[in-house]
Amino acid sequence: MTDTATTKETTASPTQVWAVLSDGFTYDKWVAGTKEIRDVDTGWPSKGAAIHYTVGAGPINYKNRTVSRDCLTERLLELEVHATPFGTVRVGISIEPSGSGSKVTLDEHPYRGPMRLLHNPLTRLGFLARTSTMIDDLIELAEAKPPSTTSDS
Repeated sequence: MTDTATTKETTASPTQVWAVLSDGFTYDKWVAGTKEIRDVDTGWPSKGAAIHYTVGAGPINYKNRTVSRDCLTERLLELEVHATPFGTVRVGISIEPSGSGSKVTLDEHPYRGPMRLLHNPLTRLGFLARTSTMIDDLIELAEAKPPSTTSDS
């Protein structure tokens, strides 16, 4: 875990959190800056599968992708976000059962390219603000998911 990690408790179960993470078409609802999901590879979020999307502001847009680098169902998702032209960012999301809900940790930090070389205390603050916003949005979506129920009918 890095100094940009954010951890929050939620009433959402690990299954509810995982339901959001495993639906690639919700990515733009919790990942800041994502404008449009263009495609999600079959098998998402299994290792090697990708989400293809557009990011940008105003008239400046880039087509990028996020690749799953590690996936343990309802426990861990590690992503490599391609942030053209700045390099890549690693995002690790861990989910732990906690009481009647979960404890979710989201850690985002530069991984490759110019962004990694320019990482400093000021950019750390930006990443920390971003992880805080993303985890709030992820948890809000997870808490809105109906809890799974077992039915004998």
